[in-house]
Amino acid sequence: SQRAIAVDEKSRTALLRHLISENGWKQVLVFVATRYACEHVANKLYKAGVFATPFHGEMSQGARQEVLSEFKAGRWDVVVTTDLASRGIDIAMLPVVVNYDLPRSATDYTHRIGRTGRAGAHGDAVSFVTAAALAHWQLIQKRESLELPLEQLPGFEQTETPPPPSPGNGGIKGSRLSKKDKLRAAAAAAAGSN
Repeated sequence: SQRAIAVDEKSRTALLRHLISENGWKQVLVFVATRYACEHVANKLYKAGVFATPFHGEMSQGARQEVLSEFKAGRWDVVVTTDLASRGIDIAMLPVVVNYDLPRSATDYTHRIGRTGRAGAHGDAVSFVTAAALAHWQLIQKRESLELPLEQLPGFEQTETPPPPSPGNGGIKGSRLSKKDKLRAAAAAAAGSN
């Protein structure tokens, strides 16, 4: 099943701890946008008593293999990762995937949530949607033909408001002009002004 939860940026880690505790989640894969966030969130969870560890591309291959082996064996309850882990990792019984940070594209969203509920098993995919990411979430839903209600959980109600729209599409993968397209537009504009 898929869920989307509205949450303030600063409350995401507390909400994640709450959901892990409340639901008794084990073997949770948490996706974040950067290596820094990966380390930061994993450390905050670990300090709060959740057996969490980071998993990202700056780690050696040996260290990544060790984390995966330990995760499969149940040593870690939570692995916080960048998109490095969203493709090609086969963990047979991965019950929960959390999008702490939304993925850059709808395709990445599909790859991330595809880590859960394999081989006919039940799995949950939970996406945290901040006010700043609301427009991006709506675009992902549109591209994936999703209509998920945006939940508000008691104690974690969203109080932030979306920022005003920026000119252009502001960093959403697949919606910005490529360098070639920009050159073509500049050439067309120059040809039109002559």
